Parts: sequence; structure tokens; C-alpha cells
Amino acid sequence: MKTVRDIPALSGERLTGHIAEFRQDQGGLLRRLQQECGDIGTLRFFNMRVPTLNSPELIHEAFIEKAKSFRKSAATRIVFYPLAGKGLFSSEGELWRRQRKLMAPLFHPAAVRGYAETMNAVIGRYLDEWRDGQLIDVGREMTRITMAVVGKVLFDADTFDEADELGAAIQVMFHYLIGQVGTPSLFLKAPIAAYLLDLRGLPPWAEALRDRALGRLAMPLRLPTGEGRRVYEALERLDSSIQRTIAERRRIGLSRPDFLSRLLNASDEDDGSVMTDRQVRDEALTLFVAGHETTAAGTTWSLYFLGRNPEVYRRWKDEAASLGGKVPGAEDALRLSYTLGVFKEALRLYPPAALVDRLAIEDVEIGGYLLPRHSPLFICPYALHRRPDLWPDPERFDPDRFTREAESKRHRLAWMPFGAGPRVCIGAQFATLEAQLLLAQIAQRFELEPVSAEPVEPNFETTLRPSKPVLLRVKKAAQRAVQPAIPTA
Repeated sequence: MKTVRDIPALSGERLTGHIAEFRQDQGGLLRRLQQECGDIGTLRFFNMRVPTLNSPELIHEAFIEKAKSFRKSAATRIVFYPLAGKGLFSSEGELWRRQRKLMAPLFHPAAVRGYAETMNAVIGRYLDEWRDGQLIDVGREMTRITMAVVGKVLFDADTFDEADELGAAIQVMFHYLIGQVGTPSLFLKAPIAAYLLDLRGLPPWAEALRDRALGRLAMPLRLPTGEGRRVYEALERLDSSIQRTIAERRRIGLSRPDFLSRLLNASDEDDGSVMTDRQVRDEALTLFVAGHETTAAGTTWSLYFLGRNPEVYRRWKDEAASLGGKVPGAEDALRLSYTLGVFKEALRLYPPAALVDRLAIEDVEIGGYLLPRHSPLFICPYALHRRPDLWPDPERFDPDRFTREAESKRHRLAWMPFGAGPRVCIGAQFATLEAQLLLAQIAQRFELEPVSAEPVEPNFETTLRPSKPVLLRVKKAAQRAVQPAIPTA
């Protein structure tokens, strides 16, 4: 049986492996790995070789056929612990299954379609603020809108007045968390985190001590200046907003049919136990961050590419105009297929996560190679989405790659910005519908003019956001759709 040592290794190793190139040019490294090694290759970090999958077939084998043989690594769980805690993103085992089951009804396709009216009302309220001839920072505007949508739909809370502060805090956290990947400190922390996370059946007092230790392990030293101060201030800003929302909901009652009320009302089916405030916080903050980040980044890149591709822009505008001035609803999603293609193509080029990792919890064979227990594994959507055999002329922006006919000819895991398998993003349909409605309303109400032809590259220190502001000038279109009022609780 072939082992990890038999997997093709990427060239260019230094004393510490590929860490320097990973931190300096992650995108180039990942593309080079796919081009040089093909379906599977290894990166080296210090003395650890990490098999990396770059084919839909191998990803299907690992994420779907043998999903039970893997879990998220301790490194990922400790990196994201300050934000996600033991929320749905980072939890495992029975806790993850219970929380996923609890949240699933809120993201059922029928439930998502029911959110369209509120989504449209929030979008309309923000677009009403855009003035004729105004120069907008697209990333800022998309973050404000998508943050407000998830706040209203899932928490029945308004974030209109604090969206800039919350968005800035989230980006500070992402910059710090993703910047930890590949650092020596993370390699030292990960085994300790793995031991703490694997502790089971603790009494409440011991579990509280364990969680406090994890929090301290995950955070930088609390220093009065520099990055540590910024990270703590950002986290405190996010925590205070979530805690204020939770306290307000408890004050006014828990009868509303939204995500937060469901969390606060939730009890274990077996023993009737309720979630701790910490668990409610973890789930709420996880959904708040994840619920807007992909849509914000994806629509930002969509508008960037629309401003650089006149024919794509024309077809996008024509599709929105075909609605005859009607504000698009959930029932119009099928009529907005090209708009959906624009969003999907933006996520192909810049998926939220360039890399996804797993850890083998038992000996498992992948692609004919034996991965022993505790072996790390990378899946690389960024490189996968640039395979020329799957995506001809891969750097070209082409929404027609996502017609029904084109999609039917590709492996369904050739495109995976939302992950795959049991842990596929629970909010994928929510994000997709929101993006369609947002982009369609913009097309109906405005003309967009780029102010610079200079290309914008992704920032690998965040969720592949643009490395600098995407600036567009907006001009009001001739016809304006009538905006609905925001539904009251």
C-alpha cells in the first residue's frame, strides 16, 4: 500500500518546507501545486507533510464517501475558537449533530424563500441611500447590506447604525485568525488544543475551565499596544453586540419564529437541558459572521467583474430589465439565471476559503494512498476552480459556465465554495438567493461606472476579499422599482 511519502511532493522546499511561500504568495503556491502535482500532492510545513486534494473525484471520496473518517483539525478549531467557540462551524460529534438538526429548519428551501420579502426590504432601504453620481466603496456597501439582511432575517435585529463598526471588527478578527495559519506558534498550540477539545463528559465546572483555557490559548497576549489590543477590542465589540441582542430578546419574549428565539428556546430532547449563554453566543456569532461574509465578498467581486466586462454587464442589465420594474422575489429566482451565474463565477474565481482542512481520525485510504490516523488533509477550492480541464481559460470571467447545460457536464464537486458532504454550508441557499435579489435590485436601479482599470487582487489574509477598495460610481437608472416596507415583527 502506498503511503503519504509516496504522494508527489511540491518542489521548492526550504528548511521549514513551504511555509515562507505559503505566507508570501499563497495563491501562487496553490496554483503551482495543482499544475505540478495534479490530483494530489503534498505541501510541507516544518516536519509535517500535508496531502492536498485537487480533483472532484478525490474530494468526493474524502468528503462524502469517507466523511466519517475525518473531522476538522485542532489547528482550525483553535484558530477560529475566538470567533466560533463551539458553534456549528467548529464543533464536532454529537454537539455538532444536535446543533445542525436544530438549525436545519431555518435554512430549508421553503423557509429561505420566505425570507425574500425581508431581504428585499433591507436591500431597498440601503440602496435608497445611494445618490446619483456617488462614488461607492463596493466592499463596504455589500458588507453593510448583507450584515443588515442576516441581522434582520435571523435575529430580527437592526444593524443599520453599527454595520461599519461590526464589519471592521470582523475583518480585524479574520486578519488575525487567518494570519495564524502556518506559524510556529500554531504548531505548538494545536496538540494542546486537540487534547482539550477531546475531553468528554466533564462536569460543568471543569468544562468552564477547559473553555477558558482554550480561549486563552487561541488569543494573542493582551498587550496595551499593537495587534493584541486591536484583536481584543474587535472581539469585545462583536461579543457586546451579540450579548445585547440576546438580552433584548429575553426582555421582550421568545415567541418570534427566528433563529435567536429558536436557540434560546432550545432544549435537549433527552434530558431537557437548555443551551448555556456561551453556546447561544457561539452559535449566534457563527451565523452572524458566516451568514453575511460569503455573500458580501461574492457580490463585491461580482460588481468588480461586471464593471470590467461590458458584454456581461449588458446581459445582467437586460435580465433585470425583463422583470418589468417589479422588485424580484423568490419566485423570480429562475428568471435571474444569468445573475446567479455572475455570482457563481465570482465565487469560482475567489471562493471564501482558498483551503479547507481535515484530520483523519482513523487509518483511511484516499486515492490509493494510506493516510494514518492523525494525518492532516487539505482540499484546495482555489486551485480546483482553476483546473483548465474543468474550466477552460480559467482566469476569464464567464457566467455562462453556470448554465444548466454546462453544469450538467461537470462533476458536481468541480465547484465547491460552500464545501461538500455532511458539513456543506447550511446557509448556501440563503446566500445564493440574497445575492440574486441584491444584484438584481442594483441592476434595476443603477448604472455602474468603474473609476480605474487597474486590476484588484485577492487578499489571502482574509476570506479572499479584495486587497484594496473596489470603487464604482453609481448613477440612477431611468426606471426605479418600488420598494416594499420592512415587515414589522
